[in-house]
Amino acid sequence: MMEGVLGMTPPDAPAGGRRGGVMGKDEFLRLLVAQLRHQDPLNPMRGEEFAAQLAQFSSLEQLIQINEKLGKQEAADAASVTILNATAALGLLGREILAAGDTLVLSGAGGERVTVGVGGQGGYGILKVLDENGKELGRQDLGWLSPGRNEILLGEASSGLSAGRYRYEVVVMSSEGERVPVQTFSRLVVDGIRYGPQGPVLLAGGVEIPLSGVVEVITRSQDA
Repeated sequence: MMEGVLGMTPPDAPAGGRRGGVMGKDEFLRLLVAQLRHQDPLNPMRGEEFAAQLAQFSSLEQLIQINEKLGKQEAADAASVTILNATAALGLLGREILAAGDTLVLSGAGGERVTVGVGGQGGYGILKVLDENGKELGRQDLGWLSPGRNEILLGEASSGLSAGRYRYEVVVMSSEGERVPVQTFSRLVVDGIRYGPQGPVLLAGGVEIPLSGVVEVITRSQDA
């Protein structure tokens, strides 16, 4: 009988058989022929058993082929994504982007802006400029900020500060005196790319930003 032999390599299998102890089609047919030749003439193998074993092996072989094709397709898809990400990263060189974060880069020429997302129903806002250790260096009142995306032009908060990299915070309080959630964004110009195991990493003013962290690419019309 053939029961339980589909996952075994026969002892006389040729060296060219499949690796890992998995029986190939040729090995299966050889073993089946050998069994037919040496079967007990008083208890011969029935035709339905023979057909069932052939069908079982055929189904198993088809599943193996499908898995191999899926594996190759997955590898091809991953390679395509890598190429697309690399191309997208190259297209961002020299462009200004928004990414989740609280980095603020001052050029010394003035006119910088920050972008925040205000939750709830909005509220009264205060902007604080901080050093890398979180020490407050300047602040300005922002008045009422509406819910959603807000662009804020820096004024007195950055007055007297030299060019360089800082952090910022926007605190918003509702009319009921409760703190409103605020999402801060880093507004940076991409000046380099580093390729890591997780894909392209954008370099902007010494800040590293994963490509997936880019929220928006700022167009020239917004800069005007």
